[in-house]
Amino acid sequence: MKKRNWLITAFEPFAGREANNSNEVLEEIKKLEAENATVPEWPYFFHYEVLPVEYDGCFEQMKSVVFDLSRKGIELQGVLSLGEGHEEFKIETRANNLDDVAELSDNRGVTRINSRIFPDLPAHATLPLKFPFEAFSRIRSSSNPGFFVCNHLCARMARESETLPGAPLFGFIHVPKTGSGGMFTPDVCAAVIINGMKKITP
Repeated sequence: MKKRNWLITAFEPFAGREANNSNEVLEEIKKLEAENATVPEWPYFFHYEVLPVEYDGCFEQMKSVVFDLSRKGIELQGVLSLGEGHEEFKIETRANNLDDVAELSDNRGVTRINSRIFPDLPAHATLPLKFPFEAFSRIRSSSNPGFFVCNHLCARMARESETLPGAPLFGFIHVPKTGSGGMFTPDVCAAVIINGMKKITP
């Protein structure tokens, strides 16, 4: 079986927090891959990256990683990004064309209000993500990832992923709150995501 290459990303902590749910889940995905890497039926090579919580930095770092992998002869089938969510899983299907969170700055101290990501599109425009959502049918679909850095990354990838080597698929999952008060543990979240990944066809 020819293994497929995917980039899995999460975000660093933000807003003064010590951890980010998405990164905790990414660490559990690493463990699952290590446990299954020698199994003949395991179909993936995963590559990992933790992205900055920065409007202007998240996409640029992801883009740099994709190009670095390409220079090493690794062409990605897709990118799956994880973001910190609330009480449940959400798989995002569309992105908004606005950075617009007045009460929260990114990790560089940047606050954006009613700022269009793509000036040539209307402020109310949405951009569809190119991803096999049916593989994750057990995760609730969402058409609104908000207006903070997660949405910014979704919008940039929705419009610009075809300019990257191999034009990889791009999906974004908001993972539920984990740890104290959370309904899920990071390992359970990782298992749910891997079960969906296994349903993606080449």
